[in-house]
Amino acid sequence: MPFLIEHVTEVVFSILIILLLANGAIVAMTLARRQRRDRFFLRLDDLRRHYGPVVAGLVTGKIEYSQALKALKEISGLDRDYFLEQLCLIKQPTAAQVPILRRLSEDLGLVKVWQRQLAGQFEVATLRDALARPEGLFQLVGRLRFLLRAKCAENLGTIRHQPSWPLLLKALDDPHGDVQEAALRSLAAIGEVQSIPALIGRLHQVILNPATPLSLRSVKTALLSFNITEAPELIPSLKHAQRRIRFFATDIIREMTERQAATDQEFILEPRIFTEELRELFLDRLCFDENPDVRARAAPVIARIADPRSTPILLTLLEDAQWFVRLHALRALSSPQFQPQAAEIARHLTDPNWMVREAAGKALLVFGQPGLRQLYENFLGSPDRYSREQIADEMQRSGLIPTLVARYAEAGEEREKRVLEQLAQMGKTSYLVMLVTATQDQELRKKFLLDFGRHPDEQIQKWVKEVAILETNTELRGLARAALKAGKS
Repeated sequence: MPFLIEHVTEVVFSILIILLLANGAIVAMTLARRQRRDRFFLRLDDLRRHYGPVVAGLVTGKIEYSQALKALKEISGLDRDYFLEQLCLIKQPTAAQVPILRRLSEDLGLVKVWQRQLAGQFEVATLRDALARPEGLFQLVGRLRFLLRAKCAENLGTIRHQPSWPLLLKALDDPHGDVQEAALRSLAAIGEVQSIPALIGRLHQVILNPATPLSLRSVKTALLSFNITEAPELIPSLKHAQRRIRFFATDIIREMTERQAATDQEFILEPRIFTEELRELFLDRLCFDENPDVRARAAPVIARIADPRSTPILLTLLEDAQWFVRLHALRALSSPQFQPQAAEIARHLTDPNWMVREAAGKALLVFGQPGLRQLYENFLGSPDRYSREQIADEMQRSGLIPTLVARYAEAGEEREKRVLEQLAQMGKTSYLVMLVTATQDQELRKKFLLDFGRHPDEQIQKWVKEVAILETNTELRGLARAALKAGKS
């Protein structure tokens, strides 16, 4: 029994010694790591102080390229590549800075490092070697290497390194989703047209197989980075039997078109931009597609096609059974070139769907006086209360009321007066009264008092009372008091 107790004591003592030694080793490693980190950041700060102005002078044109390159080549050591990347890689460079950074990254050997690591080739082989490098542990531990691969993919995209596009395309099959997403963003940034077929293939893949690591939004965004002149690459997708593939292909071309039109209101899809096959697909096939989403997304493109069939097709889409198809058709028709279709558009001010009614009102406002005439006529004559409410709201949102009041002030504008009367009957007078209160036009205030001074609307009556008490103009004060007296009787 004493022997057993003595043996157990020795075992416990040995375990305590081992634990103490282990704790001591952990403390020593922690202190050593802290010292390394301190030395690392001290060196990084020192390099930034010494070489930061060199890089800043290079990208601003104050330092010659050869001079800056020679200075940066002085940096050496196992951590050289990491520090050069920190110094030279601006995360969001301007268009003018990109060529300089790309050339610098190539001449300093950074591009080769990024390409090699993106391909999965790492130099670190031992723990000692890994500890000597800032990112050595990431290179040594296989499960963490995806972080470096993703970063390298991002870097190649930041400098728009065009020769790396095949490698980035291969990275779309990387085992880790983060690397795939980074490679996709870089391909979009580089914009190499030879990568489009592969990106379209990836689009089909993510549509048909939702379990694909890449997101549909990311692939679509990458394709949208290309110019509308590359739209013919999507022709097979527009003809695809799968309705969702046709939808996304149509939607991509729609967004390309609208992006171009945003910078040029007169932009037209001329034959030199839009091939004959594309034109026929939209005018003969997609506008009648069984998928209503395709018909809807085709409308804005059709509106920009220089072809006499475009307008009749858009008017046909205005009668579509699906409300959102009618909505997109109306938005596509919201351009001055479609002013002759104002009457057809005005019919949809009484559409069953409120969003379609709203779009019709917005479209008419684009047409100037012809559109206003249609809007006013429907506002005054429509038996649909919801339609009148929506037109009134649209007139206020669009800033039309000041123009309406100004034209009302002109002699002989009876229609504007009737529109104001309708607004007053509906109780839409707060903005109207504010405008009349703020104006310095005494003739307008006089006319408004004569026409509306006896109107029962609360907002108008409150204003009339204020004029009767506070107005300094004797004539206006007298008219206000007469209106109040007549109202009481």
